[in-house]
Amino acid sequence: MIYEFRIAVRDIGVPIWRDIQVNSDETFYDFNSIIQAAFSWSGFFEHRFEITRSGGTDLLPIIIEETPLDIVEDYTDESDFGEYYDENREEVNELEETDYDNYDENDSAENEDQTLQKYFTDIDDAATYIYFTDAVIEVDIQLKEMVAPREDCSYPICVAAENASPDEMEDRTTILQNRDKLKLTDTQDLIRLINFALSQLGDSDIFDTEYEDFGSEYAIDTSWDDALPDDTEDSPPEY
Repeated sequence: MIYEFRIAVRDIGVPIWRDIQVNSDETFYDFNSIIQAAFSWSGFFEHRFEITRSGGTDLLPIIIEETPLDIVEDYTDESDFGEYYDENREEVNELEETDYDNYDENDSAENEDQTLQKYFTDIDDAATYIYFTDAVIEVDIQLKEMVAPREDCSYPICVAAENASPDEMEDRTTILQNRDKLKLTDTQDLIRLINFALSQLGDSDIFDTEYEDFGSEYAIDTSWDDALPDDTEDSPPEY
């Protein structure tokens, strides 16, 4: 099953949203990567999901979050976060609850054990995604459609979008002062750029030196707004 989500940045003063279609069996770990790519953020800061409506019923938020770095360091043998990312990383649910004051049975390291279809079962089921930058960016997530997958389509895919993303490195005051710069007129080019970013998920080539500023440029730079479309599938668009 394919889920179509409306994913919208909250309270920026400019409507900033993406309609993204994803497989329903994606994990929240993967969904985080999809959101980051769709808004051209780096994933540098911590995040969490708060499920606010599931099965057609409003809920007290169910928290699904990435393990904080300090907690991980406290509970790995080497106290080295680099070890956390190897094949033998320790999962939160393997920790002793008596030793972990903030333990929650809904939490797991990097959201790996929680799938979208576990919580999103009815149209209009919803969540909030919180990205803990200096601005603390909040994003509303709402399930809009459930459709059969198309054989000629690769997922995830952006099917509609409006306006550029706020810069994750700016504080809220600066974002609000510069919000008019986020307004874009070329919606189709924006969608094309987002889909290029989504197509690169899991591909380290996007982070080569030649492309290191690619994401940040299309998040806030509108110089490409009137650029001609680039039909090349395997390289970033020219500005």
